Amino acid sequence: MKLRYLLLLGWLAVLPNLPAETADEPVMLFSYFRDNGQAGVFLAAAGDGSEFKALNEDKPIFTPPDWPGQKLTRDPSILHHDGLFRMVWTSNWTGRIFGYAESKDLVHWSEPLQVRPFPDSLPGDQQPVNVWAPEIHHDPVKDDYFILFSSTIPRERDDADASNNNGKPRSQYDNRVHITRTKDFKTFSDAKVFFDRDFASIDAVMKPDPASGRWAMVIKCSRDESLEKMPGRNLWLTFTAGKDTERPDFGPLQGPIAGNHSPMFSDPSPRKSMAEGPSLLRHKDLWWLVWDEPAGGHLQLATSPDLVKWTHRKGVKFPPRAQHGTAFLAPQGSVGWLKDPVR
Repeated sequence: MKLRYLLLLGWLAVLPNLPAETADEPVMLFSYFRDNGQAGVFLAAAGDGSEFKALNEDKPIFTPPDWPGQKLTRDPSILHHDGLFRMVWTSNWTGRIFGYAESKDLVHWSEPLQVRPFPDSLPGDQQPVNVWAPEIHHDPVKDDYFILFSSTIPRERDDADASNNNGKPRSQYDNRVHITRTKDFKTFSDAKVFFDRDFASIDAVMKPDPASGRWAMVIKCSRDESLEKMPGRNLWLTFTAGKDTERPDFGPLQGPIAGNHSPMFSDPSPRKSMAEGPSLLRHKDLWWLVWDEPAGGHLQLATSPDLVKWTHRKGVKFPPRAQHGTAFLAPQGSVGWLKDPVR
């Protein structure tokens, strides 16, 4: 009984002290990591989008689980749906898993789960070298969840088609975007290729477009910026023909919209203007695009009314050293770290 009482006190201590009239108002949040992802997941909140302020006194809200060889929390992606925060992350530079955990308040977390999307029964040349940048989505049509992530498969890497990062056969990485689905976060479907246009691509994120009834997807071309065919290190936009994420029919690529060979970057040097880790969000009648310039000006933000005309908002402030994360919305009263309303 004493233990239960202490746990209750701990829970009450972190509940938001927000006025009732603001508790249900959505707040824009941003999950991110620092350095190599060894410290954990950090969280920031923004009001009007001009400044993202670190929560929890700029300390991690989630620390890496003690998994042998998989002790990083890079690229954290968080989704709030049906009263729960669900998070996935990259657990290491190499390996066959990504991490999953859930929370009611972003303070108390479930036991972390290792998700292995490729079955062990696959032959070696079809097993992933890496599982990078998982991004979690809810599918309102199928009423399930899908996670997009990128992996290099040895069979693709070694096929000599020169689609690799550096355009040379058998170079280290030749990522393609894969998908796994789940309804209960206990069982996951076997990974399968989700998007492949014959070039190395990573960091896919999707959002439904209410104006057109389609899904919009932002993706990074990870090929070197100096290549003649599909020069990369930049972000591109594409749309599905409808709402079906099981058999998506993507249209032509549009862009690049950010990074090398695009109109949006903070530093003109080719390596410093590289764009990656995009996050797409619909909020206050605008589309919000956040991306990472790891060697340039760090996190960048742009807004658009229609996914066509973009305004690069260069004066936006992010927490120091923040890297590749996800912008998402949640009711203010659901965020245990918020004590005051965010306007």
